[in-house]
Amino acid sequence: MFCGECGAQNPDSNQFCRNCGKPLTQRQPATQPAAQPAPLPLVPSPAAQSAPVPPAPVQPPVIAAAPAPAAAPKRPRNWLGIVSFILGILSWGILTIIFAIGAILLGIAGTFLFRKATGRIGISGIIGIVLGIAAIAVTIALG
Repeated sequence: MFCGECGAQNPDSNQFCRNCGKPLTQRQPATQPAAQPAPLPLVPSPAAQSAPVPPAPVQPPVIAAAPAPAAAPKRPRNWLGIVSFILGILSWGILTIIFAIGAILLGIAGTFLFRKATGRIGISGIIGIVLGIAAIAVTIALG
């Protein structure tokens, strides 16, 4: 067998040329052309006219698989606001003034920094501020 690219002679069992490495194509042995079928009659027979022709099968449309979604970016957390919220809750039970002041200060800082970083308002910091102020007000009123 000869390579179609470089013309090198190769054994018939090789799939690739040993000279250039290109795939070798097997030549099909020459066969005699098949006999032509008899032409169909122009006028269909009466039996063919009465038989219904089945409809061609309908192939369902091929739907390409959607690419895998990219991992969603992590949402930033307002950690100072979360600590402020926790201190605001704790200020209602123990060390009222200390925890309330901590909740107010951390809530202000957390809300300001979160807004600066993300452009959104951190609700946990605002809730911490409100809880701290309310705890101080109730302590002073009951005082």
